[in-house]
Amino acid sequence: MPHFLISGIAELVGDVAAVLRENGSSAVEVHDIADVPRAVAGAERSFDGYIQLPATFTVVGDTAVDRVHHFFSDGVLARFPAVTAVLPRLGRDARLTFVMGVLPPEVSTDDDVSSRAALVRVLGHAARADGPPGLRVAVLGSGSTPKEIALTALGRSPEWEAMTEDFGGGSYADWRVELLGMMSAEM
Repeated sequence: MPHFLISGIAELVGDVAAVLRENGSSAVEVHDIADVPRAVAGAERSFDGYIQLPATFTVVGDTAVDRVHHFFSDGVLARFPAVTAVLPRLGRDARLTFVMGVLPPEVSTDDDVSSRAALVRVLGHAARADGPPGLRVAVLGSGSTPKEIALTALGRSPEWEAMTEDFGGGSYADWRVELLGMMSAEM
């Protein structure tokens, strides 16, 4: 029986877990991304996948710059320690499924959406470098349904190949050279 860890907004976590269970899987539900390390430490067996859903997040700050900074530092970047905690407990050929969140209109722009997705893709590449052999990564948009999310995590989504194409092919070393090349070109 495939076994998954799911973190994020409680209602969405419950809905995705229900679809996984309908499809013969078990799921550990975590409603606060900061609790992921504790959930992993207490797990009795390894996971076949980790589904990282959007988390509840309150944007704070007096200016747009402060609000965006807070969101990135305490929101998007909070995904990283959770993945670090989960990776050692993922089995061979596990799936890591990220689902993007939605920001309030006063701090959301097209650039913001693109940059958040890019950071999550960078996290996915890093996870593949540190994760178990065969780790597959997918990044889904905020409009994904619980069924689409669960089927993607199970590897049963007909769009699976299209969603994972950014993570296929090259090695971590190739990706790192490409990334570092982009950084030095912008300096």
